[in-house]
Amino acid sequence: MDKFAFIIGIIGLLLLVISLVILICAIVNIIKRRMKLKKFLSSFIIFLITFAFATSFIYLSLFLQTFSRYTHEEKIGWVSADTVDGAIKVTFFNEKTNRLYWFDLAGDQWMVEGYFLRWSLALRWMGAGSYYRVTRFSGRWENPEGKTTSVYQIHPEEKLWKFLLKYGEKIPFVDAAYGIGAFQYPRQDTFYLYINDTGFILRTR
Repeated sequence: MDKFAFIIGIIGLLLLVISLVILICAIVNIIKRRMKLKKFLSSFIIFLITFAFATSFIYLSLFLQTFSRYTHEEKIGWVSADTVDGAIKVTFFNEKTNRLYWFDLAGDQWMVEGYFLRWSLALRWMGAGSYYRVTRFSGRWENPEGKTTSVYQIHPEEKLWKFLLKYGEKIPFVDAAYGIGAFQYPRQDTFYLYINDTGFILRTR
C-alpha cells in the first residue's frame, strides 16, 4: 500500500475510534445521569465533527490507494532498435536480470512478447505487483505474404507458464493469465519498457 495513503488511512481510523469513544462515554454518562442533556448535546456535536473527519480521511485513503494502483508502472528495461543493411539491429537490457542482449530481426517492425499474470482485485489493491516474464522478440511485416518471420528467444517456454495460461483463472487470487506484446517501428530512439496493471508499455522518455 502507498505510504501516504496508509498514513491517511491510519489517521482516519484513529479519529473514528476517538469519535466512537466520545459517543459511548456520552451515552454511558447520560444513562447514569452523570451528564446533563446540554453537555450531552455538546459531546454529540463533537462526535459528529470527529466522525465526519474520520470518514473523510478513510475515503481519501481509499481513493489515493486506488489511484496509486491504477497509475502504477514499473520500468523493466530498455530497447534500442534501428534498421541497418535491411535488418533490425536490436539491443535489449533487462533490468530484472541485469542482462544485455544483442540480436537481429527481419521485418518492418519489432515486437516484445511475454507472459502476464494478473492477481485478483483485492490483492492488486493491497499492492501486489503483477507477475510477468519477458520471453522473446520477433519481427513483424506490415504485409507478411510470402515473407518469413524471425524470433529471438529471451527465455524458454516454461511449464509453469503453460500451466498458468491453461488453468490460471481457476487458481485462488488469480484474475487472469495471458500473453502480452507491444510493437514499434525501428528508429534511432531508445525505448523504455514498462509494465503496468494490464501489460507492456513502450516510451521514448
